[in-house]
Amino acid sequence: MNPDDRTIRIIARYLPVILLVFAIFLSGCTETDRLSDEAKASFESGRYAEAASLYDQAIRLSGTNSQLYYLKGKALLELVRYKDAIEAFTTAIRLKPDYHEAWFMKGRASYMMGDYDEAVRSFYKAIELDKANTEYWYNRGIALSGRGQYDLAIEHFDKVIQMKPAMEKAWSSRGYAYVMEKNYPEALFSFEEALKINPGNAENWINKASVLRVLGRTDEADIAIGQANLLYKKQGEDIARKIPKTPISIVP
Repeated sequence: MNPDDRTIRIIARYLPVILLVFAIFLSGCTETDRLSDEAKASFESGRYAEAASLYDQAIRLSGTNSQLYYLKGKALLELVRYKDAIEAFTTAIRLKPDYHEAWFMKGRASYMMGDYDEAVRSFYKAIELDKANTEYWYNRGIALSGRGQYDLAIEHFDKVIQMKPAMEKAWSSRGYAYVMEKNYPEALFSFEEALKINPGNAENWINKASVLRVLGRTDEADIAIGQANLLYKKQGEDIARKIPKTPISIVP
């Protein structure tokens, strides 16, 4: 028998099986994509439990899709199921060790559980994989503050400010860390820099006032408190404008 004829006969014999497997594979991919799209829509609409359930179904079909575990973890994080979220992010990392977003989210979930050591480790790994990401540096600084290492936290906030000088929250957190270090002049400088970026942040006016009082500059502190009160009053007025003026009928 001609070798070519034998090859053709083998292909013809197994072709239906090959086509069936291929069809099942395509069907699985299509269903996974559909479930993933539905889960994304649910997540974006704030239906986090539904999103987590849909991602679970997609995972059962795909098995080894690191992104699905990551997205499931994000939904679980919104549901305040931190332990389950960490498990999902850990699986995503096991499937894709250089998944820096998953390392970051694992750090966030660990921080929310009060596990600052694991948060610091996870954020460090995220930074290793994406050194230019200011959020990674910032959150590691917050985690270091959480375990009382304010000097190292300040180094991280300084790094963030070097890369992104207009990040208000980095200046604010730097100010807090310096307060804890009892370095009040640097704390004051930090809060003032934050207020230059966003003068409408009442909390930073209060922070500034608190430091001014410690420094004995009570007149300036009173001015800062007054500014905070004005902002809180304005925010109250803004909220009041959103309240419907038409009485709401209560149906018994």
